[in-house]
Amino acid sequence: MTKSDKSIFKPVNDSIKPKSQVISCIEIQGFDRLVREGEISTIQVFYERVAQEIYNTRKKNYSWGFKVIEPEFLNLSGRIYLTSKLYFDEDMADLNSVVFKLFIEFNNIVLSSALHMHIPVKGIIRIGNVYKGSVTSRKPALVSGKEPLILNDLLKVFSFGEIFPHGFSSGMIPAVDMPYHFGVNLSQMQADLDDIEAVGIFMPLEYRNNEATEVTILSNMMTATEVNRKALFVCNWMEWMGSYLKCSPDNIIAFAEAAGKDGKDPFSNYWQSLVNYSADL
Repeated sequence: MTKSDKSIFKPVNDSIKPKSQVISCIEIQGFDRLVREGEISTIQVFYERVAQEIYNTRKKNYSWGFKVIEPEFLNLSGRIYLTSKLYFDEDMADLNSVVFKLFIEFNNIVLSSALHMHIPVKGIIRIGNVYKGSVTSRKPALVSGKEPLILNDLLKVFSFGEIFPHGFSSGMIPAVDMPYHFGVNLSQMQADLDDIEAVGIFMPLEYRNNEATEVTILSNMMTATEVNRKALFVCNWMEWMGSYLKCSPDNIIAFAEAAGKDGKDPFSNYWQSLVNYSADL
C-alpha cells in the first residue's frame, strides 16, 4: 500500500477510544408477529409498564438522594439495549458495584414487566470495552442560495416555503454527527443471545469474580443456574417481582408450565426452561 493509499485512513476527528461498559441486549420473542398482526397496543402497553416501573424505581432512588448513574436505553425494533458506563480505569470499585446493581435492577424491570404480560423475552449481559460516541463531519460551511438549483417537478409537489423555509438564501450547513457503538463484547453478545433458549436475562459465569458484580450476586439479584446444560447467572426476577409488581411469581410459573406443555406455542421450550431454572431462584 502506497503512502497516498494510507492517507485515506487518516481520521479527521480525534481518535476514538474504548470505554468500560456493561450492556445487555434483550430480545422480545415474537415481536415481528406482533407487528405483522397489528398488535401494536400490546407493544405499547409493555413499554408503558416498563416506563412506569422505571419511574417508580427512580422516585425511590431520588428519595435516597441517589440522582446519578441510571442505564441508558436504546430500542431497536424487537431488541432493547441497556448500557451503563463502568469506571475501571479510575479504579472506583465501590461505584462500579452501585452501577451494576442498579443496572441489574433495570434489567429486572424489563423482564418482570414482560413476564407480567406473558411476553417471552430473553437477554444476555456482558462487560467490556466499547467504542461509543460520534464522529463529526468537517466544520459547517456558510452557503448562499442566490441561484438555487431547483427542479421544476419538485415545485409541483411542494410549495416554495416548504422546501426553503425561514429565508433559505443564506445560512450555515450544520456539521453531521455520525454515532457509533461497537466492540468485541457487543459482537460476542449476538452469538451468546442466539445460544440462549429460555425466557430470562443471563450473564456468563466468567464475570463471577468481577468486582463490579460481586455485591449484586451476593445480594441474590443474580443467581447461578443452568439452561440447557450450560452454567450461567440469571437475573432473579422472582425476588424482584414480589416487591414491585402486582403479580405473584406463582402465577407466572403456572402460566409458564402451561405454555411449556402447549405444542402450538412456538416458545414452549423457552417457557419450560423458565420453569426449570426458577427452582434455583
